Amino acid sequence: MEPKPSPAASNLAPLTSLRFFAAVYVLAYHSVDKTGASLLVINFLENGYLGVSFFFILSGFILTHSYFGKMSGRDDVQRFAIARFARIYPVYLLALLVVLPRVTLPFDYPLMALATLGLIQSWGSPSLANGFFWNPPGWTLSVEFFFYLVFPLLLPLFSKLTIATLWFGLAVAVLIFAVMCLPGLGPTGYLAFDWMQVIPLPLLRLPEFVTGIICALLFRAGSLNRFRGDLAAVLAGGFTMAALVTTSTETTGSLAGIGFVAMIATCAVNDGMVRRVLSFKPLVLLGSASYALYILQIPVRRWIPVIFSGDWDWIGRLMYQPLLIIISIVVFMLVEEPARKLLRGATLRQAAPSVA
Repeated sequence: MEPKPSPAASNLAPLTSLRFFAAVYVLAYHSVDKTGASLLVINFLENGYLGVSFFFILSGFILTHSYFGKMSGRDDVQRFAIARFARIYPVYLLALLVVLPRVTLPFDYPLMALATLGLIQSWGSPSLANGFFWNPPGWTLSVEFFFYLVFPLLLPLFSKLTIATLWFGLAVAVLIFAVMCLPGLGPTGYLAFDWMQVIPLPLLRLPEFVTGIICALLFRAGSLNRFRGDLAAVLAGGFTMAALVTTSTETTGSLAGIGFVAMIATCAVNDGMVRRVLSFKPLVLLGSASYALYILQIPVRRWIPVIFSGDWDWIGRLMYQPLLIIISIVVFMLVEEPARKLLRGATLRQAAPSVA
């Protein structure tokens, strides 16, 4: 499939900004008090866990856009693997170390601790809580790690499909995750069918990642250009918001997942006001720091009562979210980016041929 230019195809800053809103949404689910709120607000907050589905779909989109045509040989796969490890593991490990003094489980269950360090804690029945071990948000990184393993196989396969086949595949993938209520599925989550309890969680969440891959291929082919106006992006966001505020049931995620697909597709291709707003540099920086914000939310919260105790506990409750956002930016700039550059640079130097 030969790619055709899409509007601002090389600049996906708007999608980076959207990551911040998704991360804050998950954070709100875990930390905002719903007491006294209206039903619409309560529904919206109780659906915050669905932000994870947005990340899974977006991951497939971004990886496909970034590595299209660059996954043809062993060296390409090796560079991809190193880049992914450098991207997620340093901050993932930092989060585990930060929360370690505030938990005792890693020492009581050494096998689960090793599984968590190896990013395989989510492998097992989705009816089990193993994925929440040590640092609960880490279960999603275990799923994402599986996506990274299969991506070098999936990208060349899907890249050979015709546009018509991609549209059909998109419809099938969306239908699968909607019928199976996958966007809301996590450890101990709702299982739409009994047979799903014997399928490992990373495999169950794969259709969302595949959806992102297909969307990115359609984007690169110019097939989404018809949706580049602001109205399409606004309608996609409106549909998603309506799904999130009107109900809070096991099936809400299916509608929200469809909305996430529409939001990613329309914001990626948009060439109007939506793109300009979402390309605001401070917002892009917050989006870049969203991974640190997401993975550090529980470790930071575990330390808040220690730092702000006694008469100062109200400050901790008030400052937790803004403090976490500040910490995430600092970690992104001083840990995540330097570690990524260091690991990738060292690998490139090691792979470079020596000069006689």
